[in-house]
Amino acid sequence: MQFRQLIQFRPFFSEVSRTQLMVFTALWISLLPNIATLRAFANSPSAGEGLLAVAFTFGGWLFTLFISFWLVTAFACVFWGRSIKLACIALLLLAATFGYFSFVLGTLFDKTMFMNMIQTDTQETLELINVRLLLWIALLGGLPACWVGWVKVRPAPSLVRTVLVPMAMLAGLMVVTAAIVFAMYPRYASATRNRSISFDTITPANVFAASVHHAASLYRSATVRAPRGEDARQSYALDKPRLVVFVLGETARAQSFGLNGYARDTTPRMRALGGFYFPDTESCGTATGISVPCIFSGFGREGFSLRRGLGSETLIDVVHRGGARVIWHDNDSGCKGICDKADLLDVTGYNDPRWCTESANCFDEILLDGLEKKLRSGTKDTFLVLHLKGSHGPSYYKRYPPAFEKFVPTCKTSDLSACDPQAVRNAYDNSILYTDHVLGEITTLLQHLSDQFATAMIYA
Repeated sequence: MQFRQLIQFRPFFSEVSRTQLMVFTALWISLLPNIATLRAFANSPSAGEGLLAVAFTFGGWLFTLFISFWLVTAFACVFWGRSIKLACIALLLLAATFGYFSFVLGTLFDKTMFMNMIQTDTQETLELINVRLLLWIALLGGLPACWVGWVKVRPAPSLVRTVLVPMAMLAGLMVVTAAIVFAMYPRYASATRNRSISFDTITPANVFAASVHHAASLYRSATVRAPRGEDARQSYALDKPRLVVFVLGETARAQSFGLNGYARDTTPRMRALGGFYFPDTESCGTATGISVPCIFSGFGREGFSLRRGLGSETLIDVVHRGGARVIWHDNDSGCKGICDKADLLDVTGYNDPRWCTESANCFDEILLDGLEKKLRSGTKDTFLVLHLKGSHGPSYYKRYPPAFEKFVPTCKTSDLSACDPQAVRNAYDNSILYTDHVLGEITTLLQHLSDQFATAMIYA
């Protein structure tokens, strides 16, 4: 009898109801994968001290739990029966993955970051993968996901109970959370206004919310761009056709430029050129998918929105309409839908051993390869855009050849948190130094072409 009982013994918590599985998933997600959110509540200046700080953080955790359970419940409406296990596994893995970037890198997954995600190429994605990330996902996502896959889900007694019980729990959690937040509303409101706390760290709900917002923005955007500059034409002629090279930088901060007073001379060739430097400029955003369309939109930083930009023609369209030849060479992540009228060359997938240290990771000088011959084949005004990879992170050490490793030691990994901050700065500054070299090479090219064109270069 004892032997038979031993055979029939099942480990504790090896069989759960559908609702219990949903609760476990939401509880787990609201804790370790969202540790960045909990840390933000605990460290907020509005948290106070002692028991007040504990109560403030507890209220923040309840809010995180509510959002997590709401998300699980929403998925449960689609994944019926035992298929809820698939939804829980996916949510656990997603929460662990995005939670890593929020905790380790301080990434906020808002609509702009979502756009970055979907527009990032394969090489940039691979650079984000490191041992720490994989261990984090395995422990915070893989282990609970394995338990969810192993545990037995009891059949639901009735459809009504399957639906009503989670809804009632969600409503009760909402009431409790609202009561606590309302009791300390001034402190929560202050923390939100000061941006010490943000919904954009509550994973994975933040990513789903951003995806819905992005899809809605695209849906609302006009399918046909509103025309602009319909009267564009050449107002006066020169002795030679014009050649304007617009160099589109990437992730280059003014504070790291020697031209801007930085202690290190990261821009020796630009300084030697004696051109004009414009210090009072601001990017429209930290995402390429926002900044690039804004630069060519003509609306300016304050007047630009993605919807407005997608619904209107750009500088590229106007220059093309004016009769000029438009060329776009890209070594980063594309032109974000604004170069339809340009002669496009995308080198992001190249594997040329002269310029590329590995597949799809090429130094920016590849954009100049064969360019002089291509430009000399034209006889009219030309507008050329060179989209650099520049200082795109996190693998700053891959953005420049060894000859430009002037500032040492450098961080040789994509896991920046594993490096000394100075080593990260050194690698970044070396990438700026290399960009300066590329700009110098472009001006040399323009000097060679000055017998055929009236030349100019703009770097942003």
